[in-house]
Amino acid sequence: MTTPAWWEELIGVSAVLAEADRAEIRGWRGPAAQDGDDVPPLTVRLGTLGRVFAERSAGFTPDQTRELFRLLEEIQAAAGERYANAVATGFFEALLNAWDKGFDLRSVWPALGAHSRAYCRAWNGFTGVPTPDWMR
Repeated sequence: MTTPAWWEELIGVSAVLAEADRAEIRGWRGPAAQDGDDVPPLTVRLGTLGRVFAERSAGFTPDQTRELFRLLEEIQAAAGERYANAVATGFFEALLNAWDKGFDLRSVWPALGAHSRAYCRAWNGFTGVPTPDWMR
């Protein structure tokens, strides 16, 4: 999967996200890579962003957090099934995994849109994790 047109806007939300993506690409390509080499699969890149956001969310401004989740919601709602699935299985599964390990998902829950929330609740159901009242 090639890098979609919306990718730069997504990682442009924060220097933290942009650097995490650059590091993921460097790690994927290895030290002998040329500029034209492939990038990691989109789901992997989105998973990295989800993990990094969870680890460093305290350093994001409220505006950055809202913008990140607005863009993710827009992608899920309007960019097509392939990209919606990549966001869900990359970013949101990484975020939910971080929640299982102590990330305060409740603190950012208000910023999530309807598609994002629905996926999180569905993933909880699929994995057998009880969905707390604040997620409903």
